[in-house]
Parts: sequence; structure tokens; C-alpha cells
Amino acid sequence: MANKSLLNAAPAELIELALEVLRAKLPDALAEADRAAAQAAFRALAIAKAELTADPATAARELAEIEALLGRDFAGDLVAAQRTLAAEIRARRIPADTAAGVRLRDHLLNAAAHRLRLTNPKYMTRRQRRAESSY
Repeated sequence: MANKSLLNAAPAELIELALEVLRAKLPDALAEADRAAAQAAFRALAIAKAELTADPATAARELAEIEALLGRDFAGDLVAAQRTLAAEIRARRIPADTAAGVRLRDHLLNAAAHRLRLTNPKYMTRRQRRAESSY
């Protein structure tokens, strides 16, 4: 990719370019002990790229599910909604034997499948679990 096209590249394209260069050049230049750290950094960049290219409607659907579960508006803040849901789960405020408990389990399964699809697509393919998420 030429420098001129770098100016017009989307963030995900820039991350992909950086990953290509780093994967080609960096491992051979590193000591064996540092290669695992480099691989972790490559993986983190790949996850960031996947997040950037993910369908934005997915986050909106997850937020809507959490808002419905908790009966509260989070004004578009998915992270705050996720943290509040985690606190509610830790405090055991959503009884498992109710309709809300069933909706919570469905939400958690969908959210986990979506996250795995972004962070570890090979796992989802191997396990043939692509259809488990409605996201």
C-alpha cells in the first residue's frame, strides 16, 4: 500500500497493513522468549480489527437486550450496560428460575458466541457454533 493510499485507508485496513508488516519482519528479529509477547500483541491487533469491522447493529442489539433485561436506559453506553449487568449477575438479582433468567441465559449465550466469532473464529468454525448467536 503506497503512502498516498494510507491517508485514505480505513482504521481496519491500517491495522491489517501493520499486522502484515510486523508478522513478516518482527518474529525473526525477536529472541525466542519475546515471540510469545509479540504473538499476543498480533492477536490483540487482530481483535481490534475485527471489532472495527463488526456490524454496528450488533452492539445496538446487545444494548437493547441488556436494557430490556434490566429495565433501564443506558443512553447508548454499551460498556456501562455490560458492567451493570455483570454487577446484577454477581449480586444474584436476576433469579434463574424466571422468564428474566431465561432471557439472561439467552443473552449471555448470544453475547459469548458473538465475542468468540470476533476473537476466535476458528473455534466457532470447528465447533460449528455459528448459528448459536442471533447477533
